[in-house]
Amino acid sequence: MVAFTLLLGQHLMQAICNSKLLNASCNLGALTVFAYGGSIIWPLALAMAVCAIIGAQLGARCALYFGPRLVKPLLITVCCLMALRLLLDSGHPVGGWLRQI
Repeated sequence: MVAFTLLLGQHLMQAICNSKLLNASCNLGALTVFAYGGSIIWPLALAMAVCAIIGAQLGARCALYFGPRLVKPLLITVCCLMALRLLLDSGHPVGGWLRQI
């Protein structure tokens, strides 16, 4: 979504829609690969798929209702939390340095 917005100059809602389509196609590709390999636990996969559909519907409805005033702060918060998690990982030099203090 960030790449669609910054690099392609799309509006936020259009970038969200395009990133959802790319995510869905990536998920279908992964499903195909893992199904071909026979390494899917089907009850767990179906439960996860149902929850992902419900979450996607709720997220899309919130994005359409609240618009950029919800999406932008949420995106920044999630990106910062993910970066902090990666920095504090035991394999990262910063994470090891902070544990020594």
